Amino acid sequence: MSVKIEDVYRMHMNDIYRYLHRLTGDIGAAEDLTQDTFIRAFRYLDVKKDGVVRPWLFKVAYHAFIDWYRKRKRVGLTVLRDAYAETSEERQDPEDHVLHKELWETFEQVISQFPWKQRHALLMFYAHQLSYEEIAEVLDISLADVKSAIYRGRQKLRVNWRSEDHEQ
Repeated sequence: MSVKIEDVYRMHMNDIYRYLHRLTGDIGAAEDLTQDTFIRAFRYLDVKKDGVVRPWLFKVAYHAFIDWYRKRKRVGLTVLRDAYAETSEERQDPEDHVLHKELWETFEQVISQFPWKQRHALLMFYAHQLSYEEIAEVLDISLADVKSAIYRGRQKLRVNWRSEDHEQ
């Protein structure tokens, strides 16, 4: 059974774009990197025989982002802003909308200070629901490193959220 790039593109383009937009914080860069991701994927899709394409695409997108980042030497990581926008559109209750928005903004502010491994692991885990194994494959790190990054990131989130509550 051969996998068609058109089908892969249709199924995963939005997720890859949102992921890259969160990493870059730039719509144009995310569009370019999404296109670059699928061009790279097209070259090697016939090699991908196991049929598990989604985590592999995130890995290709991650490497495209790293290349882009190295060229520009800057990053504007805006974690989960788009995820908030997607879910908030479904919310009818204005109070729920405001509370949810505040939660995402706090999360975004807190996580932006984390080391890259924790930031990326938490982003992939919470925003894209990737498994630990898939995250390890995308970031090209061990499963133990993923578990550690997520565990430590959660600890930092708890501490930072508590300090945020005390400041207010």
